[in-house]
Parts: sequence; structure tokens; C-alpha cells
Amino acid sequence: MLKVGVKLPPASGRIGDFLADVTALEAAGADSVWLPAGNASSAEPWILLGAIAGAAHRVRLGTMVDSAAGCAPALHSLARLTGGRIVVGISPGPDLRQSLELLRIPSSSQPGPQILITCRSRDEAEQAMLLADGVTVPGGDEVVRELRASQTGDSDFELWAEISIPPDRAGWVQTMSAYEAAGATGIILSWDPRIVDLLRSAGEQDDRTDLLIATG
Repeated sequence: MLKVGVKLPPASGRIGDFLADVTALEAAGADSVWLPAGNASSAEPWILLGAIAGAAHRVRLGTMVDSAAGCAPALHSLARLTGGRIVVGISPGPDLRQSLELLRIPSSSQPGPQILITCRSRDEAEQAMLLADGVTVPGGDEVVRELRASQTGDSDFELWAEISIPPDRAGWVQTMSAYEAAGATGIILSWDPRIVDLLRSAGEQDDRTDLLIATG
């Protein structure tokens, strides 16, 4: 079944309202919620991730960073406290290999963060596929299909597509079906209140009782 991740905006206003959106997404079936890490020297994003971890007990907690330098200790602590629910989206760049080394834990007895490389193109994704637990890519389901077909090795490798929210329920069903058929692990969307209702309605059949009664 195709998974859904949601990129949340920076928390503003009442933190309780922000956490209520997170718990609603979890109850509706979202796989992960994503926050921008912001300034790695600031404690705010890590405190917020800790608050989300306390309010939501199943959903994975994702954060996007440009480099793991300076934030790896916080990510390791959160991964340990959440039982391994932390996912790190890290940008390709000159510090990528160093960041991967900082994020990986030698001892398997301690849960570490899962690592996805956030790629900007198919070519970048092809180069990154052997380095981490998965990649995220922009683009349509054909890009996903081609990347999955070229994959070798780990069958648990995660392939995510960042897309815009479909305009309606019919578009949602069609999009989910297309990306699942292409071999995507999931899709990542920017926060929109409609996502909760779309997730809740996933798999529901249209109620045509009125039509059956009218036609006998």
C-alpha cells in the first residue's frame, strides 16, 4: 500500500493546534510528517520533534537537513527516544558522505535514524540509490517507474515522490494508484487540511444505495 508523508509548515500560533493537526494526520493513516530542520545550532526544531513524538505514537518523524554536521547527536537522541521513528532527508552535496557516516550507528543495538537522500533529478537519484535507505525525487510516476526498474540490491529500499496535492478525491485515487503501480514507496505532499479527509476516504467505495433503490 502506498504511504503518504506530509511536509508541515513551521509551527506558529498555538502549539496545541499544530500538534492536533499531527495527531489527525496520524489517525487518518499518514506514514510520516516532515519538518524543516532550520538552523542546526538552534534547539527549536528538535524540541518540536520531541513534542510531536510525545503526541503521536506511530507516525514517523522526518526532518530535512543540508548537512548532518552539528545535528547528528540530536538526531541520534531522538531516534533512540522514539524507537527508531526518525527519518532524515539529506541533500546531496560535497558533505554527503561525511553526513552519512555521522548519521549511521555502528552498533545495531541502538536504533538510528533512517536516511533518505532528497534528490533534485532522476540522474541525481540514480547516483544516490546505493548510498542510503532511500531517495526522494520530484516528478511523475514514470520517473519513479524507471528508477525502480534500475534498482539493484535491497528490496526494502524506499523510493518517494514529492508531488502536489490532487484537486479532488477522484484525482487522489488516480494518483495513488499510478504511483503504487510505478513502484513508489510513497508520496510526499505539502500540508493542506484536505489531506486528512483524503486519507480517511482512501479505499472507501462511493455510496450508490440511492441508485440501487431507484432502479430496484
